Formats: sequence, C-alpha cells, structure tokens
Amino acid sequence: MKLEQRALRFSSGRNALIGIVDVPERPLVRGLLVLADSRQYRTGSHRQFTLLARLLAGRGVAVMRFDRSGAGDSEGREAERSDDSDLAAAMKEFFIHVPEMKESVILAAGDATRAAALYAAGDARVTGLALFNPELPPPQPATGAGTAASGAALRYIHRLAPKLLRRRLPVLRGAAPPALPPELASAFDAYDGHILLVLGGADPAFERTARLLERRRAHCRRVEIAGADVGFSRSDWREAVAAASTSWLTSW
Repeated sequence: MKLEQRALRFSSGRNALIGIVDVPERPLVRGLLVLADSRQYRTGSHRQFTLLARLLAGRGVAVMRFDRSGAGDSEGREAERSDDSDLAAAMKEFFIHVPEMKESVILAAGDATRAAALYAAGDARVTGLALFNPELPPPQPATGAGTAASGAALRYIHRLAPKLLRRRLPVLRGAAPPALPPELASAFDAYDGHILLVLGGADPAFERTARLLERRRAHCRRVEIAGADVGFSRSDWREAVAAASTSWLTSW
C-alpha cells in the first residue's frame, strides 16, 4: 500500500505546533493520534512511535504524531502548556488531513494518560485509548472536611456534567478510589470507548495504575511485555507492542 507522510504546522492558542501524519492510500475510518509523555517527543523512545506509525499506516491506519507546546520543535513553554488545547488542535488538524476518517484512537504514554482521558471523555470521535505504561497523578490532600477541588478539576467536571447526567452518574463522587483524582474518576466514568493497557518495565506504579483502571472499567484489554523496560528499547519488545496495538485497534 502506498503511503504519504506530511509535515504539519498548526496553531494551539498562540503557539505553532509541529507534527507528522502518515496517510495510507486508502485510509480506514479509524485513525490513531499519538500523545507522547512529558519526557518524549513525537518520535518516541528509541523511535518507537515512528516505527509504530509506519507499521499501522501500512495496514491502512492513518497516524498523526506531534510535539506538544514547549516540547520538541513546537513553540511555547512547557510551564504554560494546555494539553486540552493542544489535543483539540491536533485532532482538528488530523481530521482535516484525513477526511476519510470518522473516529480516532489516542495513544498516550506515561503521564500523558491524564490529558488523553480528560479529552476523550468530551469528544465522541475518540473511540479508544491505548495507554502505554500509564501514570496517574497522586490524589490531592484533604483539607478541612473534604478535599479541595482544583480549578482544573472543576473545569473538567463542568465540561463533563451533561454527559454524566445522561448516563445517570453523579458528577461529584463521594466514594472514588483513593488513588484516582476526582476529575479522572469523572472522565473514565463518562468515557465509554475501548481501553488498551500496555505494560512493560518493573515499576510497580504501572501495575497499580492498571489495576485501578481495570476496577473502574470492565472492558480494558491488558498486554504485558515480559522483561521489557519502560521505553521498550529492544526491537523484539517494540514489535510485540506494535503487534498488540494493531490487533486491538482493528478488533472492533
């Protein structure tokens, strides 16, 4: 299958972001948007995202990778980054360049899990989350009679409220698991798409996060890459991740 790779420059607020989209000759209706964690650029550790994009594009899946504000070749400062704005701008650009696409999966690595989940809950076009070694932020400490909600949490809860009400779920959860911040509890409850958990590395935090998500969502698929390090640095580990991702992405 013929492939076309396009370099992208698009705006998120005042910042120009840089990305790349791999477009197959005949794209499938489901694409993949890659969101790297705070320690990586659009290529990924050991060029993992680049290689995965080429593999998926060869099978008809359009793939977009980009550098968030303040990372890689994109403008801005990391301290002023708005992940929600960056993701919304990237998703808009993705659908413009691949008009055949009707839905998208977000691949999020490490600490990008939070941003991906919060965005996916509010965009019905996102039908899947592929979470690589997912990391979640710690809960906010309790103050006085309860836990103070951050400004970000209140904004996301307000944004998700209509969908939560349609599903007859409470916006403010009194019994949320202690390791899951309130805005993420609301986001995962509102999101009804597919979830893939890919685990590698010996960090027990990844296992705790995976178990937490599996308890909240019955339809998570877990893949463990035995012996792999966090960045899946060996070619056989990367190939295993790519095979698992491709199989899951085309399974519904």
